[in-house]
Amino acid sequence: MPGAKWDTRLAVTRDGEPVTPIDSFNPTFNVPVQPLHSLEADNVAYVVQPKSFTFTMAVKAIGPPVATLTEMALKHTQFAISVQQQSGDDWSFQSIAFTDCYITSAASTVVVDGVPTTTFNCICLQTTASRNT
Repeated sequence: MPGAKWDTRLAVTRDGEPVTPIDSFNPTFNVPVQPLHSLEADNVAYVVQPKSFTFTMAVKAIGPPVATLTEMALKHTQFAISVQQQSGDDWSFQSIAFTDCYITSAASTVVVDGVPTTTFNCICLQTTASRNT
């Protein structure tokens, strides 16, 4: 995007305090709908099944943040994903709230050149977002 100022990023927060910025964030929304059929016709109605939201996030595996996140995973500590914004309004959302998040698994990647990363698989029990207009 020409002229965009990329001075916002997602970060892990615990009790309102930042833990670490996120290098990569890959969400997956699942909102299953099951069609219902009758003896007379197909697709006469539907049943909405429980929705789920999972995501993977990668952080640089340097310093204490990865140890903090690993401890949070082992203790089933709740956290939130928030937008850190220095200035400007180039973000797609006015606000984003991924609350009640929990880490379900973690894996580290060691590379020959560059900084190693740790990828955390997570679930989120509540999400809210407001579009930036």
